[in-house]
Amino acid sequence: MMGKYFGTDGFRGEANVGLTVEHAVKIGRFLGHYFGKKHKARIVIGKDTRLSSYMLEDALSAGVTASGGDAYLLHVTTTPSVSFITRSEHFDCGVMISASHNPFYDNGIKLINDNGEKIDESLTDEIERYLDGSYGEIPYARR
Repeated sequence: MMGKYFGTDGFRGEANVGLTVEHAVKIGRFLGHYFGKKHKARIVIGKDTRLSSYMLEDALSAGVTASGGDAYLLHVTTTPSVSFITRSEHFDCGVMISASHNPFYDNGIKLINDNGEKIDESLTDEIERYLDGSYGEIPYARR
């Protein structure tokens, strides 16, 4: 089933129209908080060469660190490499910023679980609740 934001292959949309910087910051905030409940979250982020990927990478990284997690940046890379690194280096989650074959003005955020596979739909449902304001507040990291 497809959600409001996340479809079959992540959150896709025209950069700064359907997929904004605010969405990316909030997704990063959620990931840092969710995976940081028992230990400091470790999130690895890769991107393609679209100009908007640089913007979304910074926004995701800011969100992760604002929630107390560590963001590791692979910079320009492929989706399979993010999956491999997430699994082999024991990251909590991987993120790939790419819209694959879609037009240059589109972009997407794909979430990868610790086994290097697409993240569970139940987790994307929780992220959607946070994006819509019905999840509750996520505290900012302090000290």
